[in-house]
Amino acid sequence: MKPKRRSGTLRGLAKVGTRRKPDGSSVGDILTSLGDRSFGWGFVLGGLINMLPLPPGSNMALGLPAVFVAVQMAWGRQTLWLPGFIRARSIARAHWRGAALTALPIARPLSRITHVRMTWMFEGRSERLLGLLFVLTALNLVLPLPLSGWVPAIAIFVVGLGLVEHDGLIVLLGCVIGFFSLFLSAAVASALFLGYNYMVE
Repeated sequence: MKPKRRSGTLRGLAKVGTRRKPDGSSVGDILTSLGDRSFGWGFVLGGLINMLPLPPGSNMALGLPAVFVAVQMAWGRQTLWLPGFIRARSIARAHWRGAALTALPIARPLSRITHVRMTWMFEGRSERLLGLLFVLTALNLVLPLPLSGWVPAIAIFVVGLGLVEHDGLIVLLGCVIGFFSLFLSAAVASALFLGYNYMVE
C-alpha cells in the first residue's frame, strides 16, 4: 500500500504549536524550525496572524510584515531576511494555537490535494511577478477599508501554502483570491467615494 502523503504545512503547524516555551515562540524560531521555504512560511504566518479575530484596524499594523515579505520576493531575493527586532518578537502559545485552529479548516482539505506541480512558477521572473502581485495584495491588507482584512489575508495564506508545498495550482488559487480582494477593495473604495460626494452635494 502506498504510504499516505502528509502535508509539510500541517507538520510545520503542529511542530510550532507543540512548543513548550513559557513565553511562546519567537518569529525567528518559527521561521528557522519550519524549513527553508521562507517566503512561503512568511506568507503563511502573515496570513494566519491577520485571520485572527482581532480588533478592527489591527490589520493596518499586522499586515506590514506581509508587505515586507512580498517586497523581498518581488525584488528577487532567494531567502527571506528579517531584522533582529522582528525575529525576536514573541508569539504567545495561546495566540498561535488560535491562529492554527483558524487555519486548519483551510489547510486540511488543501493538504489532501497538494502536489509538487507547475514548478516554473517558483523560478526567476515568474516568482518575481508573483511577488509583485502580493505586494499589491499585502498593501490591500493594510488599507483602512471595510472587508479589506480577511480576504487578502486568506489570499496570502493560500499562496504561502502553495509556496511551502511547491504546488503551483494552489498558488494560482491564492492569486485568484488576491485579485478578488483587490477588486473588492476597489469596489468598496468607489462606493465610499460616491457616497461621500452624494452627501456633500
